[in-house]
Amino acid sequence: MKKASVFLNFCYHNFFSAQVLGVKQLLPPYLDPSLDLQELLTGVCFASAGSGYDPRTPQKMNAIPMMTQLNMFKEYIKRINASVGPERTQEIISQSAYIIFMGSNDLTNTYPTVDYRYTEESYTDLMISLALDFHKKLYEAGARRIGLVELPPTGCAPAIRSSQGGPRRECSESLNRRIRLFNSKLSLMVDQMNQELPGTKAVKFELYNHFVSLAENPAPYGIEEVKRGCCGTGNIESGVLCVVPGTCAAADKYLFFDSFHPTELAARILTYQTLSPPDLSKLF
Repeated sequence: MKKASVFLNFCYHNFFSAQVLGVKQLLPPYLDPSLDLQELLTGVCFASAGSGYDPRTPQKMNAIPMMTQLNMFKEYIKRINASVGPERTQEIISQSAYIIFMGSNDLTNTYPTVDYRYTEESYTDLMISLALDFHKKLYEAGARRIGLVELPPTGCAPAIRSSQGGPRRECSESLNRRIRLFNSKLSLMVDQMNQELPGTKAVKFELYNHFVSLAENPAPYGIEEVKRGCCGTGNIESGVLCVVPGTCAAADKYLFFDSFHPTELAARILTYQTLSPPDLSKLF
């Protein structure tokens, strides 16, 4: 039986994650008003770009907070329960894979505005505390198979290179250090979840080193540019700001599409490396 998958946050590779899990080609957004029953039964996405564990982050980024996403998930459960009954609903919810990829915006955008109140150690502790609380609530709602994707080296994104990397546009080691610190604590949190939440299968998926390896050795994949994005100047623009001078002719030659997000090719490569069969099998 194919496993339904429910994604509860923004993940630039959720498109390919649904394929890796063998669910379907595209994981639709839960807020799509045209969703039919089959889409609901086989998994939806509660993603909101720019959200974070710290409630200040979605406020800053105008994103949907994690707890609001959780409430939408509970509403989702009620919808499928009304359609297929409690027994089938319980089976779907408990057997689904929940892939969580969260924290980059906390460390990149929120921490620099509150670093007068926190050290890197105390802020990552706060993130882990908020993350654990969220995952316990997700567990209480019925989730059992929870995959936590560690954060990539966001300090090497083109915009960060431009704003913090000096004349040579180097990676921001201070940001990458915070990310590595969070990732190490994420591993401990996963162990704690498996010990304290009966029936849980929590798994941490490695992403940081895969990203570093791709950036340091892109040639086998046909990637030529790793410090600039494909759109705009490639140095600072992202999203709707990528209008002048437009996009590059061959995005697959770039690691980044805009100054923060990977190209489709890079996202595909990283997803298939991150959700490797040995680690993915631990969820089931």
